[in-house]
Amino acid sequence: MSQRHWKRRLLSAIAIATAAISSNAHAQDTSGLEPTVLLVVQQGEGALTEPGPSPTAPSEPAATESIVQPESDLAAPVVDESTYAAPSYASYGAPCNCCQGGCCTKKKKEAAMAKMKGAYQGVFYANDYSYLNDPCYDGPSFFGDSLKGMLNGTLDVGGEARVRYHSERNFRGLGPTGLGLTGNDDQFWLTRYRMFANWRLSENVRFYGEYLYADSGGETFNNRPIEENRGEAQNLFLEAKLTDNLSVRGGRQELLLGAQRLVSCLDWANTRRTFDGVRATYANKDGSIDAFYTHPVKRTFAYEDKWDSTNQDVQFFGAYMTRKDTWLGQWENYYLGLNNDVADFDYHTIGSRIVGKTDSNWLYEYEGGTQFGTNSDGTDHSAGFFTGGLGRQIALTKDWKPTVWFWYDYASGGDDSLRGGDGFDHLFPLAHKYNGFMDLFGRRNLHDINAQFITPFFGEKVKLLLWYHYFMLDEKTTPFDVVMNPYNANNPAGDRELGHEIDVLFQIALNPRNSALIGYSHFNSGKYYSTTAGVPDVDADFFYFQYQMRF
Repeated sequence: MSQRHWKRRLLSAIAIATAAISSNAHAQDTSGLEPTVLLVVQQGEGALTEPGPSPTAPSEPAATESIVQPESDLAAPVVDESTYAAPSYASYGAPCNCCQGGCCTKKKKEAAMAKMKGAYQGVFYANDYSYLNDPCYDGPSFFGDSLKGMLNGTLDVGGEARVRYHSERNFRGLGPTGLGLTGNDDQFWLTRYRMFANWRLSENVRFYGEYLYADSGGETFNNRPIEENRGEAQNLFLEAKLTDNLSVRGGRQELLLGAQRLVSCLDWANTRRTFDGVRATYANKDGSIDAFYTHPVKRTFAYEDKWDSTNQDVQFFGAYMTRKDTWLGQWENYYLGLNNDVADFDYHTIGSRIVGKTDSNWLYEYEGGTQFGTNSDGTDHSAGFFTGGLGRQIALTKDWKPTVWFWYDYASGGDDSLRGGDGFDHLFPLAHKYNGFMDLFGRRNLHDINAQFITPFFGEKVKLLLWYHYFMLDEKTTPFDVVMNPYNANNPAGDRELGHEIDVLFQIALNPRNSALIGYSHFNSGKYYSTTAGVPDVDADFFYFQYQMRF
């Protein structure tokens, strides 16, 4: 690594430290602010995570309130609970007249019920089943509860089963990723199974393992790489709690940071993303700081009878800091580094995120960052991204309180080469959550003006989401897909207008462990497709249905 690169990393570290000091200095009374209540749907690269920022930090507990019911897989709070806790499982659902700490008040019962609803997190190693040991919990029992707290309260076993049907018109097949408008149709089924075991070896040490099996069937065209993985160690690590606030984790582990715009385990995909490496977390009541050094895991072909291996040629590292209660709301600051020894580039991203809610029911979120480094051709890399959103929960009647959001997303463009110019690289995101459910465009060379309408639909167990996107190119070159491949690098764009997408999603919370999704999306192609050589000028449609059970 050149001296210039080391200087840049030093500046990045100084910037992170300065942000941390600044956030401490600005912490004030936040009586007028509340945590943001937003729609969070698990999508990722293997699941459907719905739009809207997550109000939770990488190391904080799940929010107890959400516009989307936490019972559903899509609504599961997006939280990476890095702090290790070892709940006691002395008794499950014990009857409560007057507990040791006093009678079970309505507030205590509601808190226990909220813990039950939020037991499953965006990463399963952060799941919390302590409600099963709460004498004030008088809610329902579920399949799989008997697998928690085994071996004298030291072992939890559980998992997930999911099936999803896709009907794709005009955007299936062809190309290295099978993404983008192609003029081809396909229909197929995706299935996924996950099994985990969390074993507390002692008060301060635990072992966590998670197995994933993903398959597809019925398709006409070859499946996408993210759709099949017939047996994989998704997580496999040891974690040690060194002090009351500091823990270290080493081994294979999923990463989920902030709102998942840059770092996600990609739950919408049939497979999920994971990394090999080490991570340290310092957390207290005011926030957390995470530092990690990892290598992404290389996915092998589904028919190969071997575990996925570590990609030693790529290094992904960084630091992520969260302050929960500042005068601005929740404030996150981060540095993320990505080096690729084979493609010969290094990118460094410094960014921040602010999310909050006012006492007059206005919701807001900002996230943005700058990216610098060296491209594969030796040129300097200078890029950036920005997201801004303003929303409001509107009380139209006593019982009907829909939420409306207006968003603007920007990611810089450059030339049409993947590792050249000043186009932003979105690293390891959950792209599906933000730039359209059809996954046509990645966060690069893009303007996305969009609006959301979220409301209960015939009762609290069904949520309706309407989401409109208007896409444009930043530079008149080519759009990029969700894995950062140029869509049509050989021909210059005839126009910057990419088109319009409308997403309609029904999220059905059957109960806190079973959920369903029914969705339809339509893309109306813009002038880019009618004026650019080499691209089909067609519209596209996407219909899907998903059922998920957790246990």
